[in-house]
Amino acid sequence: MPSLRPARASDRDWAAALVLANMRVAYERHGLDWQPEAFEADWAAGENHLLWCEGARVGYLRLHYGEGIGYLQDLQIVADRRGAGLGAWALEAVKARIRERRLEALRLKVFADSPAVRLYRRHGFVTLLHAPPLIGMECRLAAAG
Repeated sequence: MPSLRPARASDRDWAAALVLANMRVAYERHGLDWQPEAFEADWAAGENHLLWCEGARVGYLRLHYGEGIGYLQDLQIVADRRGAGLGAWALEAVKARIRERRLEALRLKVFADSPAVRLYRRHGFVTLLHAPPLIGMECRLAAAG
């Protein structure tokens, strides 16, 4: 059974390497460069979590919170564990966390040509914004009891 655990400072390099490995092709396709200083700033400002399964780190996600809204800045799964439902599990866990905080919605940005768009749509996200090469998506949530 997967679990989300708060990331430690010692997990930062592993998380950065995962994001870079997963996003390298998309960045190149869209003419963007990896910016380690931006990752460092986002890490410091965000709520960082690792996804664990069977005793191994299998994913990373970062959240931010605003006025009534949660923001999923990163959701990354290690390449050899994709397609096993871990991303869907993590997304539902994040949505539960947003509900517990009594926030209205979860928002994210994703490359418009990313296969992840299908995952987000299956989980109730709709497109709010199209700013090529990205789209902004939102899932409206009812607050927990």
